[in-house]
Amino acid sequence: MSWTRSDDPVLATLQDLVAIDSVNPALPGGAQGETGMVAYLSDFFTALDIPFELCEVLPGRHNIIATFKGEDPDRALLFECHMDTASAEVMTIPPFEPQIKDGLLYGRGSCDTKAGGAAMIHAIKRLKEAGITPPRTILYAGTIDEEAFFAGTNHLAEHVAVEAAVIAEPTDLEVVRAHKGAVRFYLQVNGKAAHSAKPHLGINAIEKMAGLISRFAAEISPGYAAVSYPLLGHPTYNVGTIAGGAQVNFVPDECKIAVDCRLIPGQTPEGVLEEFKAVVAKAKATDDALDAVVEDPFFVCAALGTDEDAGIVQSAVAACREVTGDAVIAGVPYATDGSPFSAKGVPAIVLGPGSIDQAHGAVEWVNCQQVVQAAEIYQRIMQSPG
Repeated sequence: MSWTRSDDPVLATLQDLVAIDSVNPALPGGAQGETGMVAYLSDFFTALDIPFELCEVLPGRHNIIATFKGEDPDRALLFECHMDTASAEVMTIPPFEPQIKDGLLYGRGSCDTKAGGAAMIHAIKRLKEAGITPPRTILYAGTIDEEAFFAGTNHLAEHVAVEAAVIAEPTDLEVVRAHKGAVRFYLQVNGKAAHSAKPHLGINAIEKMAGLISRFAAEISPGYAAVSYPLLGHPTYNVGTIAGGAQVNFVPDECKIAVDCRLIPGQTPEGVLEEFKAVVAKAKATDDALDAVVEDPFFVCAALGTDEDAGIVQSAVAACREVTGDAVIAGVPYATDGSPFSAKGVPAIVLGPGSIDQAHGAVEWVNCQQVVQAAEIYQRIMQSPG
């Protein structure tokens, strides 16, 4: 072992988790997937005599769900943390050697988001070893595939009924009650190929696409600028990729863009797509040569907008204030595993140690004090009546 194990049990567990290569298989270097994480967590809960089950979501890839029974078996509070990480190929430090230096713990997944997972399972461990029965049943879920398509939490939300959820992501221990959703889709324009010396014989798909992109800016952007949500601001869209044409002396017969829309609560993925389709339909009505299709989305996740007076928000605020002396309610522009629960109307928050600024970085790290504090915060939330 090339690293020194911490004397703090939460940090020692985090080191164990970081040492496990769990890069998402959809990303470069993701050969192992979440298998090692599932094995570690299975051993952890077995040692505590806490029952758990494995649910195969994708071939060979399993969520793990542990159940710590509460006083009221009809109520359940979920603590969720994804087990996969971003690719480690860009890292400039050893990704799976969890060194601790100057109060920071380094390695891939240390911040995003194994720190939150280690704190969550130790909060349950403390309750179990102290003989404390929480008011509600506590579920812990280690899920797959957050770094790609949210397959783990989509499956979890479909099969597990809970009254509230706490999602582990690096929020610097701020209570995130709102975040944007996302809809990603392709738009295809078909033209007609011709020699560039006689462009009038063809239909230039790239030029047609440029016209549509200009229309989006003129017809969709003002509507987005006119609406907002507290803590999140306005919805946005971004044309992230464009491809078209075969060579410079051809009139291009096709062009394709990928669009990423960021939603605020109150918007629906279906409504967003209809707005873009309406712009395309309007353009086609005035241009018989325009052949354009908005494809079905390849990624969808709902926005999160949990009311500030919701029990889970107030329980988390009280816990943060008791542990750190302060509590901040916040919103973030990115999506999380809270999306599938928000889509089902389940009150959810995102709360965890570390900063999103360190996630996915060439040098990833997490503040050790925040990890230790997170375990205390999670335990207090588990013990709250809701």
